[in-house]
Amino acid sequence: MTTLVADIGGTNTRVALCDTPDSPREVARYRNAEFASLDAVLARYLADHGKPACTAACVAVAGPVRDGAAKMTNLDWRIDAASVCAATGASAGFVINDLEAQGHALEDVPTRCLMGKPAADPGTETRLVVGLGTGFNAAPVHPVDGGTNYTVVASESGHIGLPVWNDASLALSRDLAKAHGFASVEEALSGRGVLAVNAHVCRLAGVTPHATSQEFIAALTDAPSPTDRATSELFCRVLGQVLSDFALIHLPFGGLYLIGGLARAMAPFFDAAGLPEAFHHKGRFSEFLRSFSLHIVEDDYSALTGCARYAKRHL
Repeated sequence: MTTLVADIGGTNTRVALCDTPDSPREVARYRNAEFASLDAVLARYLADHGKPACTAACVAVAGPVRDGAAKMTNLDWRIDAASVCAATGASAGFVINDLEAQGHALEDVPTRCLMGKPAADPGTETRLVVGLGTGFNAAPVHPVDGGTNYTVVASESGHIGLPVWNDASLALSRDLAKAHGFASVEEALSGRGVLAVNAHVCRLAGVTPHATSQEFIAALTDAPSPTDRATSELFCRVLGQVLSDFALIHLPFGGLYLIGGLARAMAPFFDAAGLPEAFHHKGRFSEFLRSFSLHIVEDDYSALTGCARYAKRHL
């Protein structure tokens, strides 16, 4: 059985074939701006790879999915199971949320612990996948039948309100609300979010902000300015507050797992920028929050593995 899998982000779409759930092959990446629809991306991929026969197809989208159909949050594409089957020739098609796919991949992808003590058997506890990339989202992974199976619950967590706990976070929230009408988590903790935080910090300092998130990360890595460090600290402290809020909501004793290019790029700066301190800044619940560990998922294609896992479970 060959399953076509795709991870559709706000900027790029990754496509692959899977013969077993944990081995995506023929992985290709396409820039979404160059295509009018997912159908066009899949047609290009199949043509590029000799038009392979696909038994099933499963795609993960950065946006809410309802009744097997999705309207992407940061891209004007509409996707449903029927169109995926028509584009690929598969007899079974599935459309799931991208963080849901990441949750299904946790058993099969490499992770690294950043903070806290990992659970002895994380698969028997609730875990939480948190994505930082073009957008921001999170999904809890709940064990079923003693950990022999699990349920991943989709959400749109990136569009909740930004936490405010001091003057710096209040000033950032006001700037984001002025620009967008509402200060959401995604407007601070995403690719465009880190630029918004940098623009806010630079406006207060009277200096020119960075033009791209890649430029900011490069400067932070090689020769950070005072505003680069201030941006990193504000970003990481906001992230720490958000993650601790999520930890108290979902109680992921199996760990919190960060995924996405921005998460991997910012991870080296978490400690110096104060993320652990912000995570544990919860008054009488500060000590309780030490029950949770924080991990980074190091596989950039883990959602493809998750799609294959999902398809296998539902065929």
